[in-house]
Amino acid sequence: MARPAASRAAGARRRRLPPAERRAQLLEVALRVFARTGLGAANHAEVARAAGVAVSTVFLYFPTRDALVDAVLSEVERFYLAQGEQAFAGSAPAPEKLRALADAFLASLDTNLSHALVWLDWSTHFREEVWRRFLGFMDGEVQRCERVIRRGQADATIPPGRDARAAARVFVGTAPMFVHMKLTGASADEIARIRETVVTVTAGPA
Repeated sequence: MARPAASRAAGARRRRLPPAERRAQLLEVALRVFARTGLGAANHAEVARAAGVAVSTVFLYFPTRDALVDAVLSEVERFYLAQGEQAFAGSAPAPEKLRALADAFLASLDTNLSHALVWLDWSTHFREEVWRRFLGFMDGEVQRCERVIRRGQADATIPPGRDARAAARVFVGTAPMFVHMKLTGASADEIARIRETVVTVTAGPA
């Protein structure tokens, strides 16, 4: 039986996507698939099925499973690096920058939950190269927060006696807790109270 005209038109539109747009589309779908299935189980066939394309199309843009995993993790890294750069830009006091990053992360749990789920799953994968990459990424996040805290100490917006490295580790290390709270239906008020507690522990009272 011939496909309906609407289905044929949709297929034609998919085929006409420029390569860069097709790759971006497949990566977006892959992120959702990896968030649902996990780094250890997601594969080209599942991405193809979710995207409505042939498996060979996914292989064209991501020739191996390692390439597919690398692309998904690179997108997670890109997303959170951009989030931090935006929150830490400008001349606001250091505690406000930390609040801005916390708020941006919390907001992204509504708009980009797949990124958080992949990131959380990534933290449990101890295969050597994947684990090393995760540790490197997280160390970069801690270093970035530590620099903000030290700048706050230099301009007296954060107490000078605070251990900047330890405070940065605490701040970054609470992110999984917020993901868990989101997934278990914690109220916005409860999340906001804990967010303020985390910022206060990191930077001092408002």
